[in-house]
Amino acid sequence: MTATSQPELHGIQKFGRALAFVFSLIIIAVIAFFVLDEANARFGVLAISVVIVAMTRPVAIYNRLGRAGWLVDIGLVAAFLYSAIWFFRVKQELYTGFYMATPENIAAGVLGLVSLVALSVRAWGWSLAIMAAVFVAFGFAGPNLPGILQHFGMEIGGFMQIAWYSFDGVFGRVTGLVADNVLIFLIFGAVLERTGAGESLIHISTALTARIRGGAAHAAIVASAVFGMMSGSVAANIAGTGVFTIPLIKRQGFSPNFAGAVETAASSGGQLTPPIMAAAVFVMADLVGMPFALVIVAAALPAVFKYIGLFAQVYAEAVRLDIKPLPKDQIPVLTSRDWLDSALIFLPIIALMGAFIMGKSPAMAGLIGVVTAIATGLVLNPKFRREPQRLLQALADGGVSAAQIMLAVGVIGIVLAVVNETGVAIRFATSIASAGEESLILALILAMFGALILGMGLPTLPAYLIIAIMIAPAIIKAGVLPLAAHMFVLYFAVYSSIVPPIAYGCYVAAPIAGGNPLQTSFVALRISVVGLLVPYVFVFSPSLLLVAGEFSWSELGFTICRLLAAIWMLASALGGADPRLGRLGAGQRAVRLVIGAAAMFPLPTIWVPAVVATLALGFLSRTQMRQTT
Repeated sequence: MTATSQPELHGIQKFGRALAFVFSLIIIAVIAFFVLDEANARFGVLAISVVIVAMTRPVAIYNRLGRAGWLVDIGLVAAFLYSAIWFFRVKQELYTGFYMATPENIAAGVLGLVSLVALSVRAWGWSLAIMAAVFVAFGFAGPNLPGILQHFGMEIGGFMQIAWYSFDGVFGRVTGLVADNVLIFLIFGAVLERTGAGESLIHISTALTARIRGGAAHAAIVASAVFGMMSGSVAANIAGTGVFTIPLIKRQGFSPNFAGAVETAASSGGQLTPPIMAAAVFVMADLVGMPFALVIVAAALPAVFKYIGLFAQVYAEAVRLDIKPLPKDQIPVLTSRDWLDSALIFLPIIALMGAFIMGKSPAMAGLIGVVTAIATGLVLNPKFRREPQRLLQALADGGVSAAQIMLAVGVIGIVLAVVNETGVAIRFATSIASAGEESLILALILAMFGALILGMGLPTLPAYLIIAIMIAPAIIKAGVLPLAAHMFVLYFAVYSSIVPPIAYGCYVAAPIAGGNPLQTSFVALRISVVGLLVPYVFVFSPSLLLVAGEFSWSELGFTICRLLAAIWMLASALGGADPRLGRLGAGQRAVRLVIGAAAMFPLPTIWVPAVVATLALGFLSRTQMRQTT
């Protein structure tokens, strides 16, 4: 069998990237000038996405089929396009209610679903495909399942009607929401990266944190947080920023596993950072029924404390390893040019936020951000002006990312079709809600494990979508405010990227750092402990979200006090060092761990003594340090 030549392979991939570039232009043009029929828009976006993924990730890359591999790709694309065309043949029947599940209709739908799932494996690996297969098998096996899992089951005609021939499955509301509001932000992130904003941010962050112990790791946290909020994938953000930040962290004296863990934790945390939150904020606002601006406000303080906890863990590790700040002669000196270059990152984000405040739609705000980023890059970065291909590459990168995320959302549509057809979400919600009648904390723990399991291996947006449908209603029924419930499941959907044994973010970071993926995941879990506990805090103290339920200044003040106490105690206990005392013994660490855990409890009889104990430890530490001196 004739092998595929490298020039031929690269030629097809280049054509795929050229189509991705056109895809980005179409997205921008539609937002700026056109209003499309919703059904046509959803089909068009998915059809283009299928072709882009097939061309940019052809089967010839993965096996030795040679030119026969192209037949596989052509077959998958043709199958999807045939199914899409068939949909339009019966579209009028769907609107009038006269649709019939004929063998031809069923066969066309099966071809579309199979091609969609097969190509999603190219973009995201096997996690999505396996999850979709498990849900479909669950749907058809319903009458034969034991106990609570048993249901009436599905038949092929009904399943195909809801999964393919309706606006509740692959081409449902979620697909339209992502196509309308989210894709422009993937283009925004790609443009920012190509304008040089990332290099500028890392340079400035390094200079500003160089005087702090562990400064390189702190700089990496800042850079990964900013770019993580614009990336739809933890893995993609780690791969993009980690090649710069991880070597910086290692050079300062941290271990490879710790360097990889910091990058993973910061990148995953970026998906929870406003104003963009990996575009999940727009889906959340739609599902909760709140304005985008309020969801952004609600996410602000939890994100702040999540990162304070991460900074504290890094600082404690630096103290334990006796890593000093950089010598004065090695600290980068920021010039006026550096501060001017900072506009590459801040001006587009300010323009984006300004558009939100003025009441613009998310898509229009994203477009304003993209235009501002391009204009800023052209004005401030001579390289960007001299090399117009950078802009072309940015739009191509954004188009590829948009195509990949649309395939993931399409597969999630299959899962949602099963959920709607079987009613499993209602049953799951009822089970967790009944546990919540006995103990809300038990319901939250069950929801947390459910979110971690369902989110493993999935990019942020698809993970949040499936968990929001399956689990958020359950804890809302158990008594949690809707916004707090959705924010709760989003946190654990994102943190599934660092939780072993899957921990797919760590499997990306570890090879860059030269570490062990599993050990990296355990370190990432340790330094992210505050981020893992913050969701429990805002469920029981919703004033931390500022706009959820009845706001109370006193509750907010007390919550901030106990969170700060918990962060200090947990960071020093888990890191094994205190800035004033240096390394801590096992007994000291155990005491601090108990105090930190107690400070997280919402009961005043528990957290008040914990805060007092934290203050007492601080005073004793100061006294002991003076005596030692």
